[in-house]
Amino acid sequence: MTCSFKRLSLAILVAWVGFVPSVSSGESPHATPEEVGVSSERLQTMHRFVEDSVKSYPLTGAITLIARHGKVVDFRTYGYKDKLAGIPMEKDAIFALASMTKTIVSAGTMVLVEQGHVRLSDPISRFLPELEKRPVYLSGTGDEIQTRPAKSPILIRHLLTHTAGWAGNRGQSSLDRIYTQSAYREANSLKEFVKNLAKLPLQDDPGTAYTYGPSIDVLGALIERVSGTDLQTFLEHHLFKPLGMKDTFFEVPAEKRDRLVQMFTRRNGELAYVEGQVKQGDMRRGFPAGGGGLYSTASDYYRFAQMLLDQGTFEGRSILGKKTVQSMMRNQTGFLGDKVKSNNRSEAYGFGGSVKTDTFYEKDMSSVGSYGWGGAYSTWYRIDPEEEFIAMIFAQHTPMASSLMPYFANTAWQAIVD
Repeated sequence: MTCSFKRLSLAILVAWVGFVPSVSSGESPHATPEEVGVSSERLQTMHRFVEDSVKSYPLTGAITLIARHGKVVDFRTYGYKDKLAGIPMEKDAIFALASMTKTIVSAGTMVLVEQGHVRLSDPISRFLPELEKRPVYLSGTGDEIQTRPAKSPILIRHLLTHTAGWAGNRGQSSLDRIYTQSAYREANSLKEFVKNLAKLPLQDDPGTAYTYGPSIDVLGALIERVSGTDLQTFLEHHLFKPLGMKDTFFEVPAEKRDRLVQMFTRRNGELAYVEGQVKQGDMRRGFPAGGGGLYSTASDYYRFAQMLLDQGTFEGRSILGKKTVQSMMRNQTGFLGDKVKSNNRSEAYGFGGSVKTDTFYEKDMSSVGSYGWGGAYSTWYRIDPEEEFIAMIFAQHTPMASSLMPYFANTAWQAIVD
């Protein structure tokens, strides 16, 4: 770390000593559906849909939360926290968020922007010099890789919008296989992760194409490098404690592990626990992964989502600035046209989530301008500023039950009657 970074880190930590954010320990405001223009009768359609999805699979249990005009109007549990053990779902259950982590870490990055420590137009190499002058892949494998210099550096705004140029590591191209074989995600720290990633060529010139990849993990490393503290501590200070998100972690404390929802999949046609190196509740990688490592509850994540809907304020306190949140929830990739590699042509990408841009190809009936994202383990949320409406569904199954989400959204939005 350079001397300037050390001075910056010290300044941030000193500022923290002088500022202890207040924590709201009470429940979020509630209302009856009819008080905020939602039909109780129509919400039964949503309940039946989720109940049927639990009974007939792919879900084994779920939580749904609906809020409008800043008040929770429906909060339900379905099925099981652990179906094989017969343990019913509970409202305080803890879920692995997977990619819903991205919105939170993107918001954390915007804290640094607000404080004047970074700018959206800054090259990431200013803070992570390991990523300077990344080449663009042309052809070849192994020691025979052909590359060319990138036409522009990776900027912080590219990381926030998945336009940094890295491959998605999900296809069958030669570069995808190179990424997979490199096992670059196998690291014991964010510093090591960045070092591994720095060995790989880019797929595209930065800023020229949207490809869903490791960008938000790099933002986690940026936050640690600039703030001089670990990612969990930074997010706790600036987001979790001010919002009263008391159950959001990269690693679940031992005393809260009995609240974890077990993750299921299908193996040989039968329901089975997901097996792997990571036990549910442990850090999902060897480092706090900004792209997919957080655990949380539906209640905690709702508080974060409501803050975004209220343009940065929560229970009378300013968490982020109004213009900051507006920039997060604004179309930031529309200029790319067909180079936005997405399966939904009605959406573009903001900072940390997708933004609905039109209705012609829409998958659900949320309003233009709606914002949200989902996680690979079957969690999903969407914020509709026009209707002041939030809908969330939390489950724990892999692969993601993505085909259910548009149907769930429609059963939620159709309940709005005023």
